[in-house]
Amino acid sequence: MAGTITATKFSSKGRGKKVTRVNLALLVTSSTTIAAAPIGSYFGKLVAVLIDPVAGAGTTMDTAADILLTDALTGAPILSDLSVGTGASAYRPTQVITDNAGVAVSAAASAVDVNRDIYVAGNLNLAIANAVNGDSALISFVFEEV
Repeated sequence: MAGTITATKFSSKGRGKKVTRVNLALLVTSSTTIAAAPIGSYFGKLVAVLIDPVAGAGTTMDTAADILLTDALTGAPILSDLSVGTGASAYRPTQVITDNAGVAVSAAASAVDVNRDIYVAGNLNLAIANAVNGDSALISFVFEEV
């Protein structure tokens, strides 16, 4: 393995919904990538992604670094972020809807709301690409059970 991903999970229950936050400490140790590594099992809506490219045991994550969150069973991509090292960020991830042929629907007068929440169910993997040996960062995902 060309690096480590150390997961720390926190859960709380409020207003009848369980919220789980997983903090992932990333450290690239002998390459420019970290192969898809398991980060745990989660169920529900992905409501937040928090990125701190300067946290960790190594140097600040390179601006070219990318992350890919995938389903562990199928390898299907769930979330891709191509700007991990450009600065601290926090956002609510969404995905664009597709038609029956799998083509993304563009926003238009007849389709004004084309973004949907991202739902997960099961084991997830996280991979890092285009980093530099010694890079580190802290990435957090927040899930809300529905």
